[in-house]
Amino acid sequence: MSLAQSPGHRSSRSGMAELAFEMADPSRSSELYNVPAGTLATWGVMINRRLKVFICMTCKVVIPPAQLRAHMSRQHKGSRVAVKRDLLDDIVKQENILDGWPEIPTGKPVEFEGLERKWGIGCPVCPMMFQHVKSGVRHATQEHHLSVSGDDLPRDWMQRFSLARGACSGFAVTARYAQLHSPSADYLIAMRKELDTRPPLPAADLDPRHISPWHVTTRWLQYLEGKDVRQMRALIEPPKESDQVFYVIACVRRYMEAAYDLILQSSELCLQILNTDTQTEDYNHHPFGRHQLDDTLRAYTRLVLQLVCFLLRAQAELDLPAEVEALVVALRQALNQEVEEVMAAIHQLLLGLWMREWTPSRVNQFPDPTVRFVIHTQVNADGSLKKPEEVTGVFAKLMYGMRLTFLYECHRRLDSPGQPSLVVSARALRPWFTKGLESTFHTLKSLQHRASSITMSSQNEPDMVWKDKTGFTTLIYMGHEVSLDALRKCQGALEDETRTLLVDTLLFGHPFYIDISSLCDDMGNKQAGYSLFTDRVNAEVLGPVDQLADHVLRTPALNGRFVMAIRDGKVVWNAMAMSAWLNAFARLNLLCLIQAEMNCGAPGRTRELTAMPTANTPGGMLRALRIIDNHVVLMRTYHKMRAAQGFDRVIPHSLNAALAAVFIYKEAICRPFAQLCASVLYPGDVKVKALYQDFLFVNYDKPFIGDNISAGMKRWTGEHLGVELGIQKWRQCSTPLRRKHAGLEEMWLEDQDTVDAAQAGHSHRVDTLRYGVTDLSSTGMAEDYIGPFLKTSVMWHRVLHLVPGGELLPLDVAGRDHFQAAPERPLAAPQQGFDAQAVLDALKEQLEPRLSSIERKIEEADASTRQELKELFDNLKTLLAGVPPTPPAPGSPPLVPRQPSPG
Repeated sequence: MSLAQSPGHRSSRSGMAELAFEMADPSRSSELYNVPAGTLATWGVMINRRLKVFICMTCKVVIPPAQLRAHMSRQHKGSRVAVKRDLLDDIVKQENILDGWPEIPTGKPVEFEGLERKWGIGCPVCPMMFQHVKSGVRHATQEHHLSVSGDDLPRDWMQRFSLARGACSGFAVTARYAQLHSPSADYLIAMRKELDTRPPLPAADLDPRHISPWHVTTRWLQYLEGKDVRQMRALIEPPKESDQVFYVIACVRRYMEAAYDLILQSSELCLQILNTDTQTEDYNHHPFGRHQLDDTLRAYTRLVLQLVCFLLRAQAELDLPAEVEALVVALRQALNQEVEEVMAAIHQLLLGLWMREWTPSRVNQFPDPTVRFVIHTQVNADGSLKKPEEVTGVFAKLMYGMRLTFLYECHRRLDSPGQPSLVVSARALRPWFTKGLESTFHTLKSLQHRASSITMSSQNEPDMVWKDKTGFTTLIYMGHEVSLDALRKCQGALEDETRTLLVDTLLFGHPFYIDISSLCDDMGNKQAGYSLFTDRVNAEVLGPVDQLADHVLRTPALNGRFVMAIRDGKVVWNAMAMSAWLNAFARLNLLCLIQAEMNCGAPGRTRELTAMPTANTPGGMLRALRIIDNHVVLMRTYHKMRAAQGFDRVIPHSLNAALAAVFIYKEAICRPFAQLCASVLYPGDVKVKALYQDFLFVNYDKPFIGDNISAGMKRWTGEHLGVELGIQKWRQCSTPLRRKHAGLEEMWLEDQDTVDAAQAGHSHRVDTLRYGVTDLSSTGMAEDYIGPFLKTSVMWHRVLHLVPGGELLPLDVAGRDHFQAAPERPLAAPQQGFDAQAVLDALKEQLEPRLSSIERKIEEADASTRQELKELFDNLKTLLAGVPPTPPAPGSPPLVPRQPSPG
């Protein structure tokens, strides 16, 4: 078996150019071997006979002889294992142990015993294997210039020799349990491969009970009949440099950017018409607009590029009308001309596609090329179709691209004779971007609604289970146990690391003191630049803004470390020392982000976390860090629905006491010095300067992104929970834990009406936005909603054994070592004269408004469900109105039965 070169492209054993692995001998019970004296077992090491290497049985990795003693002293320091050098040398010589790393196998050997076996992600071109999908996609993209998704990559068992550089490459292996030993093993393997190949049954012969409701309604399986999956996927791939249509990439980008820039040059009414998808004169009050982030346009452009490439490549098989086919030919010919000519051809082709009716026929049930293109984007590498939740984004991007095309056409018509206005042109084009008329837009919109409806009404399949007899404290997730005890240790370690980094590294061990309980926050202040750290009321509590820099200059040891010279009263700072401190400040920000995501209640979207402003912005966004009712609160602004709804949602999260204190010190003392460091390292860089003025979390010279938080979370959870949980997986496995141990009624999240608001003749939303607006209401959330949000965070703090928020404690007493669990309440003995009717009255008073709210929502359900629920709530209301009283306790006055209310 030929093998890849060892690290450094040289053989790890002198004079040995290539190593051939022995075949695994099934007659041997184990490949692992100990010397007769049993010495290796006392070191926690064994020899793998096939590899001729030492394997650490705890770490399950290969250890070269030269690194064995260092490995024991560093990785297993607590075990106090002493490896004698002379004894080690004798074993290496006698057992013929390799000096360095084994060579990576190029075939697919049987797994090597002693090494950890994992389910990995393979490269479709080379034998490399990876543990994470992102790594596999990155490798295929950068090394082989492939455009692939995680679903396109093969899966198989993998091993690696070590995590050390030079030996961390993964390779595919055959699991020992799957190894066949008979002389006909090759025949059985080939036969099994043939048996597992799925026959290409016609869609009409498939059992409809084996087809999901989404694929039944689209009938896309019929389109796949007789088609080669690889060819289908290749038709929509962006062209490579060797492709004849490679030039089209730059042209489509220029076209989309030109149309995108026209948004700023268009009238309000024109944009409102473009963003109205129904045939009505009551136009959408939220005009068609640009994306929140300009980088988002790239993903939208890519989809339009794929559509254009699909038309150019599949022209012969699409059976296009003559006029549309002529537009495709014109674009192909224009690729030899200047960009402007190609852009004009692209525009005419898109108009030709999207300004006509596509009527299905008996011969061609899918005549619309855009719909066909969507089907191609939904085909997996194995020939299956993707789930409905994976197609909604494709529809949204295409419809945005359609609106851009029609906007481009509106501006192009300004130069035509008669010069119609933008509004006149937009109204003339309305039939092609509204629902209710036969068009590509209507088809995509209808499919999008169906996909969204099916997705939102379908429950996900369970992917985790509660471990028996653990009192709902341990989950089995991805084959690993996730327990509350391990989670508490993880959060405790995070808190300790954060405090040490803040106090010892960033504050240099100096006892800066802030009386956090004396801080104030002017909740109604919306002035740009305001925060609780700029409020003059807090100036005396916080101290001088540049007190940390002053401390550095006044302390001889720190002065010698940070200051190179003082010339004419100006300090010449040591850039290396400033850079090291600023890097530590970035690490503190990351630790704060991880804890804000994991221990402050339900995790939020990381984009909302990383974009939080440290003070009110000139653009009208309010500061994220506030003090509300003795809670230090992070106000997350939910931006996701801004484009659709025109406004943001505000979601408060209370910080636990220790994290709250860290935030206060970070912003009051560390941030001013961080601004100084950034000005020294990036003089004149206005973008970096703005980052340290505006962003609550800064990653040295750039904002944080979700991958930064996810990587940090994986490190901490992998170490303490035994399983790496990034952002997405944490949201999944933390939800049932919070639901069982820190759950509150989610009715508070809904904008329901209340009796008080109804009595006043308006909705609850109007009641909170326009009447009696207090300092708490100035957060943008209803005043009576804030309490449950903060209480949810506090309950989760207590579950994790962290000192909960709500008390504004000093840094030195806010740590987890000061946490006190609430004492268990003993069951109280029944009291004499217990008024059961009073309890029922109180219960009725609390439940009736909510039952009324739920009753209104029942009207939106289907008929059968509505009837069943209506009977249930009628019975419950009758029960509340006239429940027979509980018999009084002996010696108490008799209760008077309450008569049912009329009706």
